[in-house]
Amino acid sequence: MAPVDTEHSKTSAAENTISVGAMPVHDSSVNAMRHKEESVFRLKAEGKSMDCIAQEAGVSRSTVTRILRYVERASAG
Repeated sequence: MAPVDTEHSKTSAAENTISVGAMPVHDSSVNAMRHKEESVFRLKAEGKSMDCIAQEAGVSRSTVTRILRYVERASAG
């Protein structure tokens, strides 16, 4: 069995990780969530229903509600 280059593996993992609060999050998961949020905003702007937005964005109805509520609170001040 070939030896594993652990030093390279640790560096790669660190390069692909960012910190959100106290918990590290991988870039890919952040990008995936950002893409879903953008989809929710776009579909809402198109006048789609909550159920339609959830289905098309690939998230639950409660996630759609949470995303939209967050934006409403942020814009309120």
